[in-house]
Amino acid sequence: MEETIKTAKLSVIALIFRLIFDFCACAILIGLVWFPRDLMRYFSTKLVITNKRLRGKTGIINTNELDSPLNKINSVQIKQGAMGKICHYGTLIISTSSSVYSFDYIDRPYDFKTILNNQIEAYDDARMEKQAKKLASAMKN
Repeated sequence: MEETIKTAKLSVIALIFRLIFDFCACAILIGLVWFPRDLMRYFSTKLVITNKRLRGKTGIINTNELDSPLNKINSVQIKQGAMGKICHYGTLIISTSSSVYSFDYIDRPYDFKTILNNQIEAYDDARMEKQAKKLASAMKN
């Protein structure tokens, strides 16, 4: 008849160290993929307001481009998470008459939205003024 004296168990502390090591190894491997992707996104994303249009571009290989007159922009929406609110960044979602464009990690998106809305208003005012002058000119002739 055999009798058990002691049963060996794996150390919980060793398990915790191994899990931390495994997590760091996974983070490094994932980081090796994410790090260049984030750098490419940072250097390839452009969003520019001119006095007549909004131009935007994201991506190097798979590009997404926006080139829209200001009067064709229907809405500008901002999405921000908790970290975005703390660090002042967010996603701008711009809806035009033909499509919807999303630009992630935009610095101070509310400032950009305010400037864009002001420029749209100025563009519309200038366009109406130009039309009024043409109408007045046509009425004189």
